[in-house]
Amino acid sequence: MLRKIAITLCSSAIPLSVLASQPWAPISDVTQCRGNHEVVGPCFSLHGAMAIGNGTPGLRIWHVGTKRVLGVVPDEDPIMPDGIRKHLALGVTIYADFELCPFTTRRPGWMQMVCIQSATNVVIQSDGSGSSGPQIKRLKGKFTLAPNHSSKRTRENPRAA
Repeated sequence: MLRKIAITLCSSAIPLSVLASQPWAPISDVTQCRGNHEVVGPCFSLHGAMAIGNGTPGLRIWHVGTKRVLGVVPDEDPIMPDGIRKHLALGVTIYADFELCPFTTRRPGWMQMVCIQSATNVVIQSDGSGSSGPQIKRLKGKFTLAPNHSSKRTRENPRAA
């Protein structure tokens, strides 16, 4: 009898502990990054590697050269330019100079939650899990999140007409 009570108490406490450990509130405005009323500080740039990972959030950016990992939120529909989103897949890493806006403050030992305002110098690397083998592709231009959650692609060095 005591064993049943202990199992019931433990199983009901696990979901509560998971909810209590979530360090950020759900994002209510998923239509914009910069200018979002839930951004807690100035946007910043970094060179990083973005990939799909296990856990929440499922999309993460490793700040190249550090041990720092940032989470892109919200998990269901990350705020990012569509021109980058369409390349996301398991086994794909996207390297770029990202402009990110923070939804949580930077705190040692915690994953900071961010959205992606723009990306430049984009390189797509697939691990070759498909039939064509490993591939590396460079995308030209700057991918920016427009205010209506669409993306706009601009050329960095437009040729004179």
